[in-house]
Amino acid sequence: MGIDIHNLNFLAHAHDLGVSFERTIGIGRQAVFIEGWEFEEHRRLRGLPPLQEPERPAGAPRYFEPLMTQWLGASVADSVDASAYEQAKLIHDMNQPLPKNGAIGEARGRYDAVLDFGCLEHVFDFPTAWRNCVDLCRVGGHVLHALPANNLSGHGFYQFSPELFFNLYQPARGFELRGLWFALKADRRYWWAVADPMKVRRRVNLCNAHEVYVLVLARKLREPGNLPPPQQSDYAQEEWVHGPSAAQATASTGARRQLTSALVRMGLIDLARAWRERWRVMRASGIDLPLSDYQRIELQQLLRLTP
Repeated sequence: MGIDIHNLNFLAHAHDLGVSFERTIGIGRQAVFIEGWEFEEHRRLRGLPPLQEPERPAGAPRYFEPLMTQWLGASVADSVDASAYEQAKLIHDMNQPLPKNGAIGEARGRYDAVLDFGCLEHVFDFPTAWRNCVDLCRVGGHVLHALPANNLSGHGFYQFSPELFFNLYQPARGFELRGLWFALKADRRYWWAVADPMKVRRRVNLCNAHEVYVLVLARKLREPGNLPPPQQSDYAQEEWVHGPSAAQATASTGARRQLTSALVRMGLIDLARAWRERWRVMRASGIDLPLSDYQRIELQQLLRLTP
């Protein structure tokens, strides 16, 4: 659980979009994992003062409170965790709903910003943990997620598809999704804006060879009350609910079926499929993501403040 250079850039961009960090809570006490030169480069790009941090023993972790208060205007930077190991202010297992009373009960709806940077992939009961994040946020406040999306199997319980957040954060459910991006751990120069599957009316997939994180910014518009589980977007579209016509199905798949039948007759279908998979792996080894489902964003331009 922590803030790397992508998450620091995410906080800065959210701040530019008007997100208030006046009262912030981290899901887990957020440690800072940023190289000194990266920190200084970000500071200069943003025109920020040098960060004043408390002295700490060699090898001790840096935490997010000075960053939040000095660079992002927070007056409160709390944290909640299942353990007191990192001295979180509030102790609560996110697998359990927030209680109505006590210190945790008093925290409900009090925060302008809720930071889930590398936490919910470690919580087995994701729906309950997500709802806890929402319940900690005030109406008009924001929830920020930075979570594993691809090629991080074994890091936690889960990796997350953008599809999940496009469907969780809908106006009909009481939210506004203000941005959703992919960030490649190996490339600090760019983010990739992800297409909404409902808008492009198809699944937006990714098969690549790099560790990918999903960054999500959502505003809470109202207290959502009881929420039904979301449906994946293509399962909620008219074509899926009522089914396409036979003519449409034939037109869209006829050429592929003819090619497949020919390969089967020649005994080459398994060989063709094997080469197709190898070709996909070779294409995916690059660091760019496929257009038009992913639009590249240059971070220096996005974050540079104009006088």
